[in-house]
Amino acid sequence: MEQTIEQLQNEIMNQIHRFGYQDASLILRELENFCGQQADEAMKMEYELAAMEDVFDE
Repeated sequence: MEQTIEQLQNEIMNQIHRFGYQDASLILRELENFCGQQADEAMKMEYELAAMEDVFDE
């Protein structure tokens, strides 16, 4: 998992270097928002699946 994260970070930074600092900053902020939203959704799904499993176990 750690290697995958590092690969994604490197790929993103390689792409970002094509842009100026202002555009790179904007892109990275948008990615930060996007990744935060995706993480929130993944956690929500995890909790919902756990809740469903609890219901089936009862």
